Amino acid sequence: MLDWDDLRYFLAVARHGNLSAAARALKVTQPTVGRRIDAFERRLGAKLFLRSPSGFALSAAGEGVLGHAERMEQGALAAELAAAGRDAGLKGHLRITASEWLAVRVLGPLLAPFLARHPAISVDLVADARWLSLPRREADIALRPAAFEHHEVFQREVARIGFGLYASEAYLAERGPPDFGRQCEGHALVTMSSDEPPAVADLPWLRAVAAQARVAARTNGREAQATMGAAGVGLVCLPRYLGDATAGLRLLTPPSPPPERALWLGVHRDARAVPRVKALVAFIADALAPLRRALLPDARPRGEQVTTGRR
Repeated sequence: MLDWDDLRYFLAVARHGNLSAAARALKVTQPTVGRRIDAFERRLGAKLFLRSPSGFALSAAGEGVLGHAERMEQGALAAELAAAGRDAGLKGHLRITASEWLAVRVLGPLLAPFLARHPAISVDLVADARWLSLPRREADIALRPAAFEHHEVFQREVARIGFGLYASEAYLAERGPPDFGRQCEGHALVTMSSDEPPAVADLPWLRAVAAQARVAARTNGREAQATMGAAGVGLVCLPRYLGDATAGLRLLTPPSPPPERALWLGVHRDARAVPRVKALVAFIADALAPLRRALLPDARPRGEQVTTGRR
């Protein structure tokens, strides 16, 4: 019979395409993953992967095994969830995932009273640009700026996030205010990486209002983007909650309103009844309510503004 542990290693390499990423997902070393895959292939008498300098691709035999392995994974996870559902106490471990700025600026500060109220619960707060999978139990609860696509996930909109365009005082003193009539010609941008999930709201909007600006830097995290904007690297489009709180940034007034996004909270449907999950979901939803105005402030900038037009 196949060993489920072997299939876990197989699925990790199939999904990540290389040993190092699979090792990080499994929380083991890269040589361990390599040895497990080699031993698994020897036991099966078949090559499951085609090796190349660019990584691991499934062979024909690997493609045949993949569907069976995924169904076994779903069965194992369902059994785990069924067992967890019998835990009637507010105790145990929870793993929450969100983007870096949400974890740092919003979730981190919110969790203190919950953990003080429930000392038998411990939390892993994972700030990750990747979208961890709830169906595969990579996380128990996730916050995302886009709706979840898996039918196994129960989700609810808990807030809306507004965006704004910012520049540092030093940058504006050197370059002057951007001329939106000329699509910010002569200016620089700090943007999110283009290979991020499609919920990166500002990239299409920036292409419309700042088509002539040069992309000076890209990053996969909003915190780094805000830091570079405050240092004068270029114009940045940020969530208002982050941009308004970043020292040295000034909110600009572009000709069309910056985007906004719904913030979704997701949890596996089978885990909703687990007491610790249910308690934390309710707590996060309630705790976000007072922050909704700050997450989606008035579209008009407050205080000193930079108005722009044709030169």
